[in-house]
Amino acid sequence: MNDNLSMNNTLVNVKEGFNRGNMFDNLFLPYKYIADINPSNKRSNLLTNIQMYSFAAHEMNLYLDLYPEDLQAIGLYNQYKYEADRLTNEYEKEYGKIELDINDNYTWEWVKSPWPWERI
Repeated sequence: MNDNLSMNNTLVNVKEGFNRGNMFDNLFLPYKYIADINPSNKRSNLLTNIQMYSFAAHEMNLYLDLYPEDLQAIGLYNQYKYEADRLTNEYEKEYGKIELDINDNYTWEWVKSPWPWERI
């Protein structure tokens, strides 16, 4: 039996997988609800897209722990990871750092930004 993504699993699109919390259609068992995340501005939209693609990459990473030679899954992982990184760079250029990297010699500028409850 050949266990690989193309033969045994159907993936949903990134947004649906993020809202459901599962990228694999045949493994999805709904619990109470499916989230419907709709950002209200550009900044929130970028953050949501970063979360979606990071989630999708993580799902592929977990799948690859079991099936490390599945070339289709490796390709999807690389695609999702690339998009998450690209969106993160776009966000950081416009709004500042998301994560602190100890190698950046970056000061704690993020604490000077408005906190979510301080935004209008």
